[in-house]
Amino acid sequence: MDGATITFRISNEARLEHNFYIGPPDALAANQTSGLVGVPTNTEGVQEFQYTVTPETASLQFACTVPGHYPLMNGTFVLQ
Repeated sequence: MDGATITFRISNEARLEHNFYIGPPDALAANQTSGLVGVPTNTEGVQEFQYTVTPETASLQFACTVPGHYPLMNGTFVLQ
């Protein structure tokens, strides 16, 4: 998967604020999204973004970084 470009399609149909970011677990847990790839808070409709896989990012952490959301809205996916 090294060098592959993945397209993410994110849809927030909830009535609550949400976002979606990919990055290092420590940055996501601290709500530090500067420089991270993702969808900002309060984005309506379906949003798309692309992410290029590198050897360092083959195992990715994703999360909603709205204050209080991270503990239940985070996870890891592995690209193979």
